Amino acid sequence: MNGCSEGRSEDRGSLEALSRRIAALEEQVALQERTIEALRAKETLLERMEEERILMTAALECCTDFVGIASLEGEAIFVNTAGRKLVGLERAEQVQGTVMSDYVMPEDIPRLLEEIVPILMTEGHWEGEFRFRHMPTGEPIAVYYSIYVVRHPETGAPLALATVTRDLRAAKREAEERQQMIAAVEACADFIGICTLDGRTIYCNAAGRRLIGYDVDADMRGFDVTKVLTPEATRFFVQDIIPVILETGCWKGELEFRHLETGEAFPTQYNAFLIKDQETGQPIGIGAVTRDLRAAKQVEEERRQYADEIIRAQAAMLAELSTPLIPISDHAVVMPLIGMVDEARAERVLDSLLSGVAARSAKVAILDITGVATVDAAAADALLRAARAVRLLGAEVVLTGIRAEVAQALIGLGVDLGNIVTRSTLQSGIAFAMRRV
Repeated sequence: MNGCSEGRSEDRGSLEALSRRIAALEEQVALQERTIEALRAKETLLERMEEERILMTAALECCTDFVGIASLEGEAIFVNTAGRKLVGLERAEQVQGTVMSDYVMPEDIPRLLEEIVPILMTEGHWEGEFRFRHMPTGEPIAVYYSIYVVRHPETGAPLALATVTRDLRAAKREAEERQQMIAAVEACADFIGICTLDGRTIYCNAAGRRLIGYDVDADMRGFDVTKVLTPEATRFFVQDIIPVILETGCWKGELEFRHLETGEAFPTQYNAFLIKDQETGQPIGIGAVTRDLRAAKQVEEERRQYADEIIRAQAAMLAELSTPLIPISDHAVVMPLIGMVDEARAERVLDSLLSGVAARSAKVAILDITGVATVDAAAADALLRAARAVRLLGAEVVLTGIRAEVAQALIGLGVDLGNIVTRSTLQSGIAFAMRRV
């Protein structure tokens, strides 16, 4: 009995030991499985982190601004492609061994160390305008420099420095060009303005403000442009000019403005054009270049008056030259006629002859027509009337220089010269006159 009992006890002990061993093995297997699972999870995490790193790096490489990461001591760890291009580094490996100050103009390094770094360490970031340099050439590069302390997400301990830096050269050039353009517009002597499509002022230069009597220093935005037009010009602007500008893109012509303080109306040369959005092409405003025409109008009027005076003077001179009256003695005068004698000139001959004979109390007046090519009926009649009128003044008319063709024309016209003394030449006519006086 005892032997059987002992045998069963040994068997139970063996079974329990085996069970404990199996349990230990199962626990070991479970631990190994958990370890494997943890390793797999860690591997997955590392793979995901690597993917995120790749994605992040790709994103930083796509950025058009300088993006860089440096150690807390300022040693460069990473600079993206745009950053390397900005400072003139061709390859990524060239970043290794560089420090923050390598990318800065030498004369600006004291500012970096004495001003920017202390603020960065105290406040965790700094941003503002700064100067980088192109490392191969030393050319200064105006940039907007933003630098941050990168901290551990859990402990907040500083890990590195990161910067996002934007090249300001193009923006500065645009700003300078814009300032130059504004300065040129402000210096222009003509009215230059921009308004919305419904006629509200966006911009007006100094010359324009002075022209309409608006305070040069006051804010003019939103001002109704029709207030500087006369009522008639306002109707014309709204009903005619605006539709033409919207349809064709421009309008040019005279438009009457008025001074806001004095109310004086004055003419202008108004050149308006449509302003469109550069991207959409949609109209967004109306620009205008307007020139005060008062001085030009005055000059034009003075020029017209002067031209009229010159014309009158020339006409009087020509009239005098075309009907000269030459005294040959105290009581004898000669009027030589050259060219064509039409009705208007014949009237001038008559007026000049009568006034000359009366003024000199002449006894004999010689009309020399040697230089006259043709005589029509009106001219012949005027000569006869001149002879009769001179006789009424107590003087005698002598007609000289009648050429054969003129004589034929007079005969053809049936002109009776029987009561007029005629001589073939001016010399014989003068001789006759001297005998008479």
